[in-house]
Amino acid sequence: HTLTPMGARLLNRWVLFPLRSVREIEERQNGVECFFRQPDFRDLCQQELERIGDLERIVSKVAVGRVNPREMQQLRIALDSIARLKDACADTTDDFIRQLGLRLDCCEELRSRILHDLRLDPPALVNKGGVIGSGVSEELDDLRAISTSGKDYLLQMQQRESQQTGIPSLKIGFNNVFGYYIEVRNTYKDNVPADWIRKQTLAQAERYITQELKEYEEKILGAEDRILALETRLYNELAQYALGFIALLQRNARALSTLDCLHSLAKVAALHRYVRPVVDDSDILEITDGRHPIIEQLPDAEPFVPNSTKLNGTTSQIMLITGPNMAGKSTYIRQVATIAIMAQAGSFVPADRVHMGVIDRVFTRIGAGDDLSRGRSTFLVEMQETANILNNATPRSLIVLDEIGRGTSTFDGISIAWS
Repeated sequence: HTLTPMGARLLNRWVLFPLRSVREIEERQNGVECFFRQPDFRDLCQQELERIGDLERIVSKVAVGRVNPREMQQLRIALDSIARLKDACADTTDDFIRQLGLRLDCCEELRSRILHDLRLDPPALVNKGGVIGSGVSEELDDLRAISTSGKDYLLQMQQRESQQTGIPSLKIGFNNVFGYYIEVRNTYKDNVPADWIRKQTLAQAERYITQELKEYEEKILGAEDRILALETRLYNELAQYALGFIALLQRNARALSTLDCLHSLAKVAALHRYVRPVVDDSDILEITDGRHPIIEQLPDAEPFVPNSTKLNGTTSQIMLITGPNMAGKSTYIRQVATIAIMAQAGSFVPADRVHMGVIDRVFTRIGAGDDLSRGRSTFLVEMQETANILNNATPRSLIVLDEIGRGTSTFDGISIAWS
């Protein structure tokens, strides 16, 4: 439920690299809870984060000089939203979110210059023209006036020549080969004045040029070429100016990504009735009426039946789950690991209550697989993976084994159990 691409990337990193510091976990939890306590702040974040786009990507393009005009205008829109988000963060009751607000900088000078220099809806490419706004350069405004009035003059010339020659279908056109030309249909070619110069013959018409037309062509095309060159130079100056704000913009992107993640976690918690877990330095893992966050959301699925877990580091270190096929054994053990990872990523979790000590690692081996090309049978792969877990696990590790030593004889199974 993130609202920006950079928020989605950060949330992915949060899940891949859960926290092991109780203080940092609680900071994120407090940030998520803030959205519940202040619905107006939540609504404002929803509105403004949707407008920001992928600021992180735009900043990277500014850094290498490859940002296009539309992305530059999107940067200005993002800075507008940052100004509003900064004020909103300052008014919250949560220290973590207030700190995020302090890291935001609306880069007022850059924002004002983009607003002044760029048109509000520029093309994606500078060489298309129409990038720089009016009032930025007097020379550019003069050239645009020449280009516009020149085209108006051509329309007047078309009307005048049509009246003088008595050719109602006469028209002035342009192509890249001949430039501007006067086109006359064959029906009226006897009306063409003697001083017109034939330039091209078509099946149904002929094209001519005049001295007056060529002079105006040079004037108009020269102005358009100079406009494009001047717009390119002015835009490059703006892009170069934006380089001076890279560090601030990167800091903005990081703060906004964090805010987006917290907002997303709050939204999903509200949608699916998640609760805030208690995470501390104990050796307890207690889940009351936990649910699998993915399976309970499957469409057309039966209602998920909650289940509980109670483990600790002294009297109840191991749970052995048995039952027939399709009884939900794998779902249950993966649910426990998923809830633990979610909790240490700073998220609320799908349960009625959770109290857990910080886990340093999650080890797992699931299902059957072999590596016969290297001489390793299914059983050997299982044993090597299990040995790796046993050699690297610590008292704070969570180990999830989904079927181990399947298909072995009684003596083999007893040996595995003893080890």
